Amino acid sequence: MTFRWFFVFSVSIAVAAIDDDLIPSTLDGPFEPVTVPYDVSLRGNAVDLPDTDPRVRRCVEGFEPEQISVSLSVNYDSVWISWITGEFQIGNNIKPLNPNTVASVVRYGRSRVPLTDEASGYSLVYNQLYPFEGLQNYTSGIIHHVRLTGLKPSTLYYYRCGDPSIPAMSGIYHFRTMPVSGPRSYPNRIAVVGDLGLTYNTTDTIHNLKSNKPDLVLLVGDVSYANLYRTNGTGSDCYDCSFPETPIHETYQPRWDYWGRFMQSLISRTPIMVIEGNHEIEEQAGK
Repeated sequence: MTFRWFFVFSVSIAVAAIDDDLIPSTLDGPFEPVTVPYDVSLRGNAVDLPDTDPRVRRCVEGFEPEQISVSLSVNYDSVWISWITGEFQIGNNIKPLNPNTVASVVRYGRSRVPLTDEASGYSLVYNQLYPFEGLQNYTSGIIHHVRLTGLKPSTLYYYRCGDPSIPAMSGIYHFRTMPVSGPRSYPNRIAVVGDLGLTYNTTDTIHNLKSNKPDLVLLVGDVSYANLYRTNGTGSDCYDCSFPETPIHETYQPRWDYWGRFMQSLISRTPIMVIEGNHEIEEQAGK
């Protein structure tokens, strides 16, 4: 088995695709890493995707699922399916949605039709409430998490998520489980991404990442850079520099929703695991 790593950092991409004739397996190593030299012409100002871009706009209705993603669980035989229903709210007088009003259900199976198995999970709502005049509060849509168990290794599964009683179900997606863990058994291709953000450069990065068809995505911090925004939606390369007098250097929470929508085409099919970075740190305001 050939083991392939490819790394994506910010706007640069380095691909180590090891040819079978040169390196049969990483178990025969260690070897010198094979990478593509950084193209200095790519360096420049990163321009954020605006909230009018169709790739970050809400494209579902009612309580239909959006921001759908797959992540790993304890081992190959289980994964988590996550999604959001309902719209986020941002403003001065907002009322959070009630998670109990929408069920968390995933129907899945090894055949696209019919989906023979069903699992239920739990849901919650995230709020960020600022005790300062002029800062807009935020409440998310309903965030759902469902764990699928008893899965076969290295197997393609189809699934759809939502609440079948409303009805409000997603379309049918698919993912492949991990192989059984072992010294000679591991994912064939893993993407390692850092400093991703949500810019026009991000679109190129994700396009190239998807073209490499990874089995797993590891995001090693600095996800959406939502902390470089303030609650009136004004972006800033240096928040402390532009808004030094604000009582708290708050995050513009909707950027997380935009990021989830933008990434759905990849992470609804390829499992993603995330490590928080410094741009995921947000100071909490005391009341």
